[in-house]
Amino acid sequence: MRRLFLLFVFALSAGGPFRTGATERGTTLVVATYNVCNLFDTINDPGIADEVPTPEAWQRKTERLGRTIGAMAPDVIALCEVENAGVLDALLGSPGLAGEGYRHIHYDSPDRRGIDVALLYRADRMRLTGAEPIRMATDYPTRDVLRAEFSVAGATRPLVVYAVHLPSRRGGYHRATRAREEMAARLDAHAAADSAAATVVLLGDFNENPSSRLVRRRLEGWRPLAAGAHGRGEGSYAWHDVWLMFDQIFVGRGTVAEEARVFLRQGMLTRTGRFEGYPDRELSDHLPVYTRILLR
Repeated sequence: MRRLFLLFVFALSAGGPFRTGATERGTTLVVATYNVCNLFDTINDPGIADEVPTPEAWQRKTERLGRTIGAMAPDVIALCEVENAGVLDALLGSPGLAGEGYRHIHYDSPDRRGIDVALLYRADRMRLTGAEPIRMATDYPTRDVLRAEFSVAGATRPLVVYAVHLPSRRGGYHRATRAREEMAARLDAHAAADSAAATVVLLGDFNENPSSRLVRRRLEGWRPLAAGAHGRGEGSYAWHDVWLMFDQIFVGRGTVAEEARVFLRQGMLTRTGRFEGYPDRELSDHLPVYTRILLR
């Protein structure tokens, strides 16, 4: 497992996240995505297969997530595997995020496990002008796609963000693959309709690598910003001693954006035992991914 850790020696010494703000060319924003791995509350809800953490585990996870996201300092971040608006309220009140001006967007979805996507955004830098869940007409009950539109000071074009968590292989490989293909095609159609008038960003857990057949076939019009990092052996999720870049950020071909980077700080990886070098599951089994984009 040690070799997983060694791939990220540079990332640990790479310094903080990108700075944001107005420039002569436009306004820069940090956008990010993070699968926060079963962010459930301590209430057992009938009808969904939710996990119920102890109050102590819930508090530790919430506080660690708040500090992690706060250290990354994104202007907008997609969160995957969020149970409800209540856990987001608690997260925004935790150390690292309390008082930082973040608000959240969330809608309940038909996922069997009760996990949804959500967005956090800096209300002092971005004004929400519209949001909606996009229900994917599929026989595979899963998360909705969340679409949000923002007006950003210093930018003439609006920003449209799609938060995505495509189905995993848990419900059967072939069935889940078909659902991912269908959802990715519909996501592409929705986002393409926005791209003429807005800067569009697709971000979330795609359960696929940047080089996958799905990305090449269904998202060919979008630039996978994490492709370079994945090509160097980096990733956001570890499986069988291999780093996978399932957490991705896509932008339109004409959007000015930095290469996406994996965010890693001391304490985010398991230190000892069988899963040494893997993401610490008490925090999340994924690592966040972020980039900086330029809005004009």
